[in-house]
Amino acid sequence: MNDLIVVTAYCPTEEQEVALEKCINSVLKCGKHIALISHSHIPIHIQKKCQYYVYDYNNEISDDYNLFGDNFFAVDNIIISSTFFQKSFYGFAIYRMFSIASQLATNFGYKNIHHIEYDCELLDETLISEHSALLETYDSILYTDNGNENGFIFGSLKSFKVESLPDNFKNYNRDFIESEMRRIEPKHLETFTKSLFINSGNVLFKHSSELTDQKFKKGPKFVSIGRHYNLFYNDIDKTLNVIYRSLTDNPENIVVIVNDNKIVRLNVSPRHWYINQLGIFDEIDYVRIDNSKKTLFEKHFDNEFREIFKRKSFITFS
Repeated sequence: MNDLIVVTAYCPTEEQEVALEKCINSVLKCGKHIALISHSHIPIHIQKKCQYYVYDYNNEISDDYNLFGDNFFAVDNIIISSTFFQKSFYGFAIYRMFSIASQLATNFGYKNIHHIEYDCELLDETLISEHSALLETYDSILYTDNGNENGFIFGSLKSFKVESLPDNFKNYNRDFIESEMRRIEPKHLETFTKSLFINSGNVLFKHSSELTDQKFKKGPKFVSIGRHYNLFYNDIDKTLNVIYRSLTDNPENIVVIVNDNKIVRLNVSPRHWYINQLGIFDEIDYVRIDNSKKTLFEKHFDNEFREIFKRKSFITFS
């Protein structure tokens, strides 16, 4: 067997476990060996569908915002630009899984690795055979939003020739990842991954539009990731504001606590988004966002961090 399909996963919710099983079932049609590598325990009936199953206990994440990339929410005439849509940096955890996959493939004689994220589905199994054929010429295959190396990488499907894997992909090096993430721009893990392969071999860049709905189902936005809510600064009126976007089909009751003495309630309708003003930012030292089940998010602001936050999370108007 020349090809190993690697599925990386972290499934703390039942919804994510369902998505993972759909992914595995879609990959089974290829007739290739499957390695499932996860940072959460996976039900045994899903494990049994794979040739390899590895649980890595160390799901290391970091809340160091210097490792976060900028993200945007744009609608009508407003743009919210923020580092803090991202709640954690997952790159250390992901690269631990890449290292495990690389060692499996190397030690057991596989020629190619095809990586698929757990929340996607392979709808056209010929994609894998096409990639395998292309890896006779190229060292890796990456998809970007413009089909060339300057584009933003689509990270949910990629293929690599095992003998050409970059050292810092197959051998986990936490210090290198951290130093590079502090240096690169744009500051996204996908940028880091793309640079590793550009610097180590012959990369074929394909346009992500080739992954049509008939060929590949891209993953949904899971609520547990936490990118649907955030705080941002409005320089016009000097206020701190909250944005909340519903990703569910159910109403939500969101409570925002400001300085332990002010409560803002959001009665959120399904699939709607809301912006609410919380007060003059210089007078706010603490914010917590709760739903009816748990605390989603909290931030403490001293004078130094408040000024950093103003520069890294703000609204503009066109």
